Amino acid sequence: MIEDTLHRYARHDVPASGLRAADVLIEARRRTRRRTRLVGAVAGAVTALVAFGAAAVVRTVSAAPITAAGSGCVVELLDVPAGTTGGVEATGVDPSGRYVIGLTGARETPRAVLWTDETVTILPAAFTPQAVNPAGVIVGFTGPNQHDDPQQRPVLYDGARLVPLPLPDRGVSGVAYAVNSDGDVLGTVIRADGSPAAVRWSTTGTVAIVTTVAGASGLGLNDNGVAVGFDLPAQHALRWTADGVATALPVPRGAESASAAAVMDEWAVGDASLPSTGSKNDLTTQAAVRWNLRTGSAELISGISGLRVSASGTVAGTTGTGAPALWRNGRIRTLPLPPARIYPGGSVSGITADGHSLVGSVEVSAGPINTSGPDSHSVVSDLTVPVVWRGC
Repeated sequence: MIEDTLHRYARHDVPASGLRAADVLIEARRRTRRRTRLVGAVAGAVTALVAFGAAAVVRTVSAAPITAAGSGCVVELLDVPAGTTGGVEATGVDPSGRYVIGLTGARETPRAVLWTDETVTILPAAFTPQAVNPAGVIVGFTGPNQHDDPQQRPVLYDGARLVPLPLPDRGVSGVAYAVNSDGDVLGTVIRADGSPAAVRWSTTGTVAIVTTVAGASGLGLNDNGVAVGFDLPAQHALRWTADGVATALPVPRGAESASAAAVMDEWAVGDASLPSTGSKNDLTTQAAVRWNLRTGSAELISGISGLRVSASGTVAGTTGTGAPALWRNGRIRTLPLPPARIYPGGSVSGITADGHSLVGSVEVSAGPINTSGPDSHSVVSDLTVPVVWRGC
């Protein structure tokens, strides 16, 4: 099974990619469903479309045309801090673009990297950063950087120290995935029985749990207090506010299901699972869903995954060939790569509010890039470097 393979990768075999653990599982389960449908199609089985959530759907978008980004869109390598063991990847950016966060170190003791106005620092505390807000507050998790490790704990870094985020009743591990401008934090906790719960914390004054949503994973939180994620195991996209009452986001026409991964202002984005066509290409086809939280509309965007979204509605993700790209005004534009790259692809892990700057990672041939020599236990491949795209 593809999902089992990705789980093994996450635990032992290869350095982690630029995707969050939740992104990896979404992709694994999406491709597993596609493989199951593909086998069924070859055998002559008929797959029924499934409808879930709100019935109103606005429109379906056919495969968007793909072109290279214009000449004004440039890629720059971010500085790698001295003393690095293994590679370095960018894992997020705040909406203003001032703060970029990254990851390096070993699987058992991952280290957070912070670029402030492009000045790089390895933070003193050992943790995996997942998101940063305009004040430079970072959230993530302590413990080994591998899938479903029971030692993982959600934390906040306030610029001077790590602040543990409390677990709800029966919670045994967890990850903080998002932080908004007010310092509110959203994440996912695993309970003793193995079930997930989306958790929202307030960090103004005394750190406290605001609400939990049982059976859900919480991934995105905007400045209006709207959270997005998905329920498990079905992975239907959800939205909710501080009251913890979850509402299903609509599945656009042409998709079988959808899961939400990120939100900024009135826009949310995630991935869609498409009906099988009986082709082996089904396994690599990418499709994003963009929701307008104000109007309730859902839009299917074929040809790109939905990893991040800007305040203006620009979608950031990767194409079916693994190329980092953005979608805007009906067109997919692939982002430029450094000349020394090994592979024609890369990862996108963040986008600014205006949609014109993005961060991510690529693998280059001028390695190993680490300054302390290669390490087989590195959390990031020795050849991975962090990049920023500007003017896109």
